Amino acid sequence: MAWEEESVRECSALLNNVILQENIQDYWRWLLDLIQGYLVHGTYRFLTSVAGPTVVSDCKDVWHKLVPAKASIFAWRLLQDRIPTRANLVRRHVLQSTDNLCVEGCGSIEMADHIFLGCNLFGTVWYLVCQWLGISFVFPGHIKDHYFQFTHLASLPWTSYPYLKVIWLASVWTIWKDRNNCVFRNAVIDPHSIFDKVKWISFLWISSNFVPIAFGFHDRWWHPLLCTGVM
Repeated sequence: MAWEEESVRECSALLNNVILQENIQDYWRWLLDLIQGYLVHGTYRFLTSVAGPTVVSDCKDVWHKLVPAKASIFAWRLLQDRIPTRANLVRRHVLQSTDNLCVEGCGSIEMADHIFLGCNLFGTVWYLVCQWLGISFVFPGHIKDHYFQFTHLASLPWTSYPYLKVIWLASVWTIWKDRNNCVFRNAVIDPHSIFDKVKWISFLWISSNFVPIAFGFHDRWWHPLLCTGVM
């Protein structure tokens, strides 16, 4: 496919800047101390001096131990605008220029920001999620800004951030799967159905990694943040 060929070209461009030196032996570098290298007391000093979690400014932040790798890979591609939206497929000459409109039928170009934020149907999922969590959130126009703001809400303690990340990843994963069902199976898009799937999938991801779990699906359905101990 054209997008795979483009990915190979990008990888080749990155490797072009790598110079192998046969006469120099490889060695490990410790970025916290390039002179003395790794020291236990230096590492301890660094860890204890950090007041709290910081916001990671790149796409590596999407990796989460509670989330399946395929969902994190999708989110990583999404934040780099590398998913096969119709606009991207047109740009890669996979689709004709007239086939770039949103599957919902609103007449807008199907870009990532539109599907996940601007579309009247898919975008409604976020309002339902915020209502479920009991939070107020002004949606930014770009998906990357949306991710960082949603997963680092100032009104909630930092201990809630990992759980908010799970919910965000479950939301974009479910939205994309329902979008594909609409394209390939002519399924009807229902924001409330997508929202129910988000609640169920995020519960499965969390419960499958915490044994035993102290709450059930019904409890989390009504009190999501309370059940995870962040409120």
